[in-house]
This record gives sequence, C-alpha cells and structure tokens, in this order.
Amino acid sequence: MKNKILRYKLMELHTAYVKHGQYEEARVILCLLRRGRVALGLGDISWAVERALEELGCVISYSRRGYSATAYAHTA
Repeated sequence: MKNKILRYKLMELHTAYVKHGQYEEARVILCLLRRGRVALGLGDISWAVERALEELGCVISYSRRGYSATAYAHTA
C-alpha cells in the first residue's frame, strides 16, 4: 500500500515539474516511474530530483565513491 501511495506522489511531483516548466526534472521522474529506478549524477537536475525524492521517502543508494546515486521507486 505504501508503494502505491509513493507512486501517486511521484506522479504528482512529475505534474508539478511540468507545470513549472522544469521538463528535464520531469523526464527523470517519468523514467523512475517507468523503470522503477533511475541513476542520478552530480548535476543540478540530479541534485534537485534527489532532494525531492528524499522528501518523499524514496530509497536512495550511493556508489562507493559518491559520484552517483540510484533512486528506487519504493519505500524502505
């Protein structure tokens, strides 16, 4: 049940990004919804998406060196 609520919140986040004209962030969220996970790098777009996903409670794992992160569309 928690995962379904999280997916609904991700859809709302995608809609909010589109309404505000942040299309690249919206594309990353859409990839997360489609694939169930998305790789994030060190760029501004990845940072903004990572921050939003942390607030929603998504699982985020970091690589050993810390240069990339993977966000998953499920809760811990």
